[in-house]
Amino acid sequence: MNDKLETKEQENIKEAVVEEKVNVESSTEEKVLEATPEVETEFEDKATPEVEVIKDIEEKSSNKKIKDYLSKDLFADIKRISFTDDINSTDDSKDVLSEEYQGTFNDISENQIISAKVIGISDSDVMVDIGFKSEGLINRSEFDNKDLPEIGTNIDIFLEKFEDTDGNITLSKYKADFIKRWDELKHFCDNAEPVKGKVIKRVKGGLVVDLGVIQAFLPGSQADVQPIKNFDDLINQEFDFQIVKVDEMRKNLVVSRKAILEESLNEKRQELMTKIEVGASLQGVVKNITDFGAFVDLGGVDGLIHITDFSWGRINHPSEIVSIGDEITVQVIDFNKETSRISLGLKQLIDNPWESIPDKYKVGDVVKGNIVSIMNYGIFIEIEKGIEGLIHISEISWTKNIQNLQDNYKVGDSIESKVLFVDAKEQKISLGVKQLSEDPWKTITNDVKIGDKKSGTVNKVTKFGAFVSLTDELEGFVRTTDFHWTKNSSHPKEFVNEGDTINYIVLDILEKERKILLSVKDLEENPWSDIESKFNSGDKLSSSFVKMNDSGVIVKLENDLEGFIPMSKISKEQKKDIISSLNEGDNLDVLVVEVKSDEKNITLMLDDSNVND
Repeated sequence: MNDKLETKEQENIKEAVVEEKVNVESSTEEKVLEATPEVETEFEDKATPEVEVIKDIEEKSSNKKIKDYLSKDLFADIKRISFTDDINSTDDSKDVLSEEYQGTFNDISENQIISAKVIGISDSDVMVDIGFKSEGLINRSEFDNKDLPEIGTNIDIFLEKFEDTDGNITLSKYKADFIKRWDELKHFCDNAEPVKGKVIKRVKGGLVVDLGVIQAFLPGSQADVQPIKNFDDLINQEFDFQIVKVDEMRKNLVVSRKAILEESLNEKRQELMTKIEVGASLQGVVKNITDFGAFVDLGGVDGLIHITDFSWGRINHPSEIVSIGDEITVQVIDFNKETSRISLGLKQLIDNPWESIPDKYKVGDVVKGNIVSIMNYGIFIEIEKGIEGLIHISEISWTKNIQNLQDNYKVGDSIESKVLFVDAKEQKISLGVKQLSEDPWKTITNDVKIGDKKSGTVNKVTKFGAFVSLTDELEGFVRTTDFHWTKNSSHPKEFVNEGDTINYIVLDILEKERKILLSVKDLEENPWSDIESKFNSGDKLSSSFVKMNDSGVIVKLENDLEGFIPMSKISKEQKKDIISSLNEGDNLDVLVVEVKSDEKNITLMLDDSNVND
């Protein structure tokens, strides 16, 4: 083992030192040039044995066996002389030594790209010659099998370290490729030049793009000019990209495909806008569908088909007509050069059916169609393809008060109606259902007379009163105040509900307003007619407690009459001792204060005989 070390040490010394004795004065010691300070520093950092001169060269070359090459005293008699200390020497021999020594390093330093010659290839490594004292090895995994270099060719590599802890040169082909590619991509970025790349995978927020050695991040918002539903469709596809951000510290890149597409679209848009004309027919592909229309790609430029321009008839959604990816022919309706907006239409490519409508449909004609839409204000029916008419809610019945059309009609139902009005220019047809039958109000007095006492079914209850069926066609109305003579109510539901059968008397027929007024209370005698003769001021009456509000107390008298005790007539003691303890139906003695039959009002006050038990 020591013999091998001795031999290696001798070889190293021979490579770094020209063996020569220099005779100088006795005060001067023998000197030999070492490596440049930069190289020396690198060697010191890697714990590499320093190149030195042994005083007695003859003794060294005598193959004297050194027992311990790792001994601290091994180089005790060696003096290190830096290159800078001796660079100005006039001794020609020293200049020769320096040049020869530097030549062994071939002006190489660490952390730089150098050219190396391939001298061997094994299953695991590629051996290269970098002009140093020993060859270097590069892991074969850094090479693609298809791009494996041939022996004798030169390749660029990155020199990381002259010697690692094992004494090997650390080299990297990948780092050299990375640095060169990084510089290229920076150039592309600085000059706003596009670069080709391949989308390789999805990540959170976007995609990863392979730019050759270096990978970049493509945000989802920068993948296309239009929203992308499935990013997986882009994987393994090659595109041109614009480098929009360079992070020198982290060696990260951000790219955009959208920027490239927008630039191309702008060019195509400008070219198209110079040629486009209103009325022109163009080919396009449906790119996107929304609730309000569909976007069509006209060859790099998008136009919009509004939902109203798909068909002369009614559609609920553009998807009823087209699908994404459909190749369609469209007509240019309008365009704006300043905003580059293009409006397109499909229905404009076929004849407008409304142009012949006035000849086909006359006022008074009976038409039949299917209900296509029901609104609060009426019913739309399609009388032929692309032609719709409106039956307004007021044209449904001569007499019935219809509040909710969906209670009686459904989309898809077939319905007959009569043409009331036609406006081809405005594309409107007004229809009516009630006109199919005779107006009952023309003969109303034959069927209904004031004073008639009959029964009917309550069709609808509102806060103002109730609608009651008189005949199949006629309805009458009972106002809330006409249900009871004496009971004051805020809503008719306190008296009747929908579906109830009630007795009524016809109060009035208002032909002009087409209203028939009914009454329930008038079936009985008006108790207020002689009320003033029955109750006099000061009379003591027996009553039952009904309720109390902020205004006063309501009590029930005989014949369902109600009286009122104003709060001003109730003392604090009475309210505390009497009123506060009463329940509905409890007896209460009262005194008559005032009677107004015309106002149907009886004013009362508490009698002192009331005692709070």
